[in-house]
Amino acid sequence: MRRFWRIGLLVALLVCLVLPGGKQTAVLAQDEAPTITQQAQAIFEGMSVPERVGQVFLVTFEGDSAPRSSDIADLILNNHIGGVLLLAGNDNITGFDDPDNAPAQVAALADDLQRLTLLGFSTAVEPTEPELAATPINENEPTPTAVPSPTPVPRNTTVPLFIAISQEGDGPVYDQIFNGLTAVPNNMAVGATWQPDNAKVIGKIVGRELSALGVNMLLGPSLDVLEDPVMAGDSAVGARSFGGDPYWVGLMGEAYVAGLHQGSDGRLAVIAKHFPGNGSSDRPTDQEIPTIRKSLDQLLQTELVPFMAVTQQTDDERAGVIDGLLSTHIRYQGFQGNIRATTAPVSFDRQALATLMGLPSFAPWYQNGGLIVSDSLGVRSIERYYDDTEQEFPHRRVAKDAFLAGNDLLMLSDFALGDAPYSVQLENMQNTVLWFQELYVTDPTFRQRLDEAVLRILEAKLRLYGGDFSPENVLVESQNLGEELGQGDTAVFDMAQSAITLISPSPEELAERLARPPGPGDRILIFTDLREAQQCTTCPPQPYIGEDALAQHILTLYGPEASGQVQPEQITSFTFADLQAFVDAGPEPIVIPTATPQPTPEVTDTPELDAPVRVPTGTPEPTPTIPPAFLVQETFNAGVDWIVFAMLDDTDIQAVQDFLAQRPNLLRNRQVIAFAYNAPYYLDSTEISKLTAYYGVYSKIDAFIDASARALFLELPLSGRSPVDIEGISYSVARQTEPDPEQVIELYVIDDSGSAQSPSSEAPLETSVGDTLRLQTGIIRDRNGHPVPDGTMVQFIQRDRIQGTLNIIAEVPTTNGMAQLDYVLQASTGPGKFRITAVSSDAQTSEEVDILIEGAAQVAVITPTPAPTDTPTVTPTPTDTPMPTHTPAPTITATAVAPLEPPEEPILSIALSEFTMLFTVLCGLTVVGILGYTLGLRYQVNLTWQVGWILWGLAGALLIYIYYALGLPGTAVLASFGVWAGLITTILGGVAGLFTYTFAKPPNGS
Repeated sequence: MRRFWRIGLLVALLVCLVLPGGKQTAVLAQDEAPTITQQAQAIFEGMSVPERVGQVFLVTFEGDSAPRSSDIADLILNNHIGGVLLLAGNDNITGFDDPDNAPAQVAALADDLQRLTLLGFSTAVEPTEPELAATPINENEPTPTAVPSPTPVPRNTTVPLFIAISQEGDGPVYDQIFNGLTAVPNNMAVGATWQPDNAKVIGKIVGRELSALGVNMLLGPSLDVLEDPVMAGDSAVGARSFGGDPYWVGLMGEAYVAGLHQGSDGRLAVIAKHFPGNGSSDRPTDQEIPTIRKSLDQLLQTELVPFMAVTQQTDDERAGVIDGLLSTHIRYQGFQGNIRATTAPVSFDRQALATLMGLPSFAPWYQNGGLIVSDSLGVRSIERYYDDTEQEFPHRRVAKDAFLAGNDLLMLSDFALGDAPYSVQLENMQNTVLWFQELYVTDPTFRQRLDEAVLRILEAKLRLYGGDFSPENVLVESQNLGEELGQGDTAVFDMAQSAITLISPSPEELAERLARPPGPGDRILIFTDLREAQQCTTCPPQPYIGEDALAQHILTLYGPEASGQVQPEQITSFTFADLQAFVDAGPEPIVIPTATPQPTPEVTDTPELDAPVRVPTGTPEPTPTIPPAFLVQETFNAGVDWIVFAMLDDTDIQAVQDFLAQRPNLLRNRQVIAFAYNAPYYLDSTEISKLTAYYGVYSKIDAFIDASARALFLELPLSGRSPVDIEGISYSVARQTEPDPEQVIELYVIDDSGSAQSPSSEAPLETSVGDTLRLQTGIIRDRNGHPVPDGTMVQFIQRDRIQGTLNIIAEVPTTNGMAQLDYVLQASTGPGKFRITAVSSDAQTSEEVDILIEGAAQVAVITPTPAPTDTPTVTPTPTDTPMPTHTPAPTITATAVAPLEPPEEPILSIALSEFTMLFTVLCGLTVVGILGYTLGLRYQVNLTWQVGWILWGLAGALLIYIYYALGLPGTAVLASFGVWAGLITTILGGVAGLFTYTFAKPPNGS
């Protein structure tokens, strides 16, 4: 027995050793990876005061490299700044004097900036001092030594930099890198496709390529709603906006942000701008601070909608959620409801920013670490705000005010008065950083605000690098750039073809005006808005659109080496400047001045000389330069069949407007085509009416120029639609996004599994009284053929097919183009026949849900039969073509008209179930009346009492039946009896009425 006890104890001991205990669980809990917040706190606690303060600055610098002796190296090593902003205007992007090499140069620069931060050194070559003339060396003098670079302040922690850039697409002027990357379009071109997937594709391209260069912060996309393009014509928003509808701008922005995160594998911080919205501004915010008269409620309906879309937490690991908001310099009048009160610029207004961040749409995002980044603090509008005389720039106060207002990251760009040299800006930056360090030590409130901002910044950086700040994880492999860059050209090419828009005329009218494309023998005259930009100060200028860019694309597609439809000599290209010179010269013929011939002096003999005198050869007169206006004139004189305008924005469009207004004679019998390679709303209705066709192209990159050439030759479906209002053709985005009145709204019944059903009348869906019927519309389309915006109201209407009454049972907003209704089959609903339809704005036709209740309930979905249309009256359509004479009148052939369908049921018809219910009610009333009469005979009362019993009984019977028919509380049990409920309720009510009358005045036989 003892032996068994010992064996048992040994087994128990082994089990205890094998099974995990409480202490081991505690150890495992300690070994779990710390959260991002915990990591940020640990790094923060190890930082010195200068390291903490430096994190809140995003600085600019000059030069395309970062050697140890450079100004930016000094800012990084000694001031511990937390981020840099790359600007083409500061020669940060030169390609080392080869613009095509810009990506490799930017990657090398980014790596050296991060090396300085993480390792304290740079691989950039130090600039060499210019050689001096050789001087004799005095052996007694000491040999000069190189001046050492400043010794960096030791770091307690190593945190990588934010390396930020603005790259909005479409090349100059809102791209910083012009060459070497995939040329992507601007936001408006993407918006013209009305396909969020296209925005996501562009985002993936941009995210992948910028991340490959070592850029980890993108100042974009712009989420401004271009609500009124005419008013905002000078705001510099233009084609940077996705469009003029808040819902669609948000949808496109969300997809674009998701693409950026996916393309960069989460290593790109996305900072949406310009919060809280610059679309209603009437002037550029970098020149003067605009004032917008809108309340907070109005902002919530328009400007803030896209920003709310990209700050909502999703299940896709923040894929479509931005990392930060860039606050802009705009004042609002009436922001808090008081129309007389005007805010400071939002970027400097603590109360306004706090109010915005406290809204339910932004509070969760902000509490989870969302960053607020200031717009540039050195622009002229801020200088004028602090000193309207522009005599001084209080840089320290500007930075402090912006920081205390709620900006976590301060952008120190152009950080000096006017056009001061960079040395002054650098001094202001260093002075501001040192002053912030002093405030951190002496001001507890300032310290608390800065600690909060630094923790946000650290968390954002930890998310970018997965919590790993090692150099191996931060630095990029510039040798593999070729595999990452330029891979999205095909996607952009396809997008260009789906974005191009026929603005005017309609497709039907265009088919009449342009029966054919340019062909052999047709002469094409192209005028291009020629502007140039430089990647750097020493880089060669490059045009936005080359003078002959459209001509080259036409020849590539349709020239001798392609289809052979046109020859090079058929196309002549000029600039808008040439066109303006031609218009300014007036309608009179332009004559080239000719040089006056110089007389040749005669040779005479002189007696003193045996040889004739040599006449010196005169200096030849210079050949007169042929003015461009004369060349344009001669091109017209030689014959022109097609005139094409390649337009950008409104800066130089005056040449086109003057030509259309002053030279209408040159438009006759010619096809006049205009391509808007920027926003499409700069021409007015009179100017558009003089064009044969007007196309919106939106972007000036090669893929879109190619698409415009194909449109000129009638090879594209022109499926794009303008995402902004065009006043010249009375085109309204708000109207275009309304439900299409021509559609038939689909209706479905959703089952318990969430599947949509469409039961037919031959096989209806069986259900019961008391069940909930979930009805759902199909996708309701707008006039462009796309899903209507979320929040579009849909009315569900119920019609009683017996009584003919109509009532709106619900008004439901759409989500993803669809609306749902939970319809309860109450006892009061039946028995009967009912029909439910859905309408939305002008879309008044839908499928019909038929509900038949006869004890049980049957549901069917019916597609309405189109109402017969009246036979159109044969009326000749007036045209410009003269009517032929002596033409007999056409014989009007009678067209068979579909007979009108009779009503489904006569208004007095009644279903069997309804008749049975009526019969049982009448039976119940009869029984109650007999009971009342019987009681009168039994008690031998007078006639008044006998009639009273009968009336009280009938009244009680009807009251209880009405209570049941209305489906009031407690009647669900009676509904289970079906048509017999009528008999039961009337008898019960009648008995109650009889007893009530009896107890009210008991019969006494008198």
